[in-house]
Amino acid sequence: MKGINEMKIYKEKSQFLKQELREYEKATPMTEEEREALHEWVAAGNSVHENGSMVSYEGGRPVDFLEVYREEEEIRRALDSMSYDEGSKYLLKEYGIDRDGVTTPDPPTYEELKVTANRLYRKCFLYWQFLINNGLNEEADKYVCEHIDEELPFEAFDWDVARR
Repeated sequence: MKGINEMKIYKEKSQFLKQELREYEKATPMTEEEREALHEWVAAGNSVHENGSMVSYEGGRPVDFLEVYREEEEIRRALDSMSYDEGSKYLLKEYGIDRDGVTTPDPPTYEELKVTANRLYRKCFLYWQFLINNGLNEEADKYVCEHIDEELPFEAFDWDVARR
């Protein structure tokens, strides 16, 4: 009896995933290579709205398979043109991925931190200017005030302990 119920559930899930795939394909432009990868993913019993890397948005909702696939393909293409050492440095700098488990980045210099801080300040200023120009500054200010004390993802992570 249990086997029949499991088969029914599997069939219903499979039908749901195929319907979800058809709707996603209608709404999402993609290359033939991306379509093939997506079909393989769904055929393995996964949703188009899941990914094998377990990447999720801030609210916890998984990032769609295709978005992660595209990002990973971009990384693969970048790595193809680099030596192993260059690739390791690139992964560490751009994505925080320590390919070998050995490399640790040098702490940024004061000048590098200053450049980064100035760039972030400029970016925040430009975002605020955009909000003002579109009449959204009061709404944005209210949102910031309501959420200013909330913990951000990875905010509580002690980077000094992780480097040891």
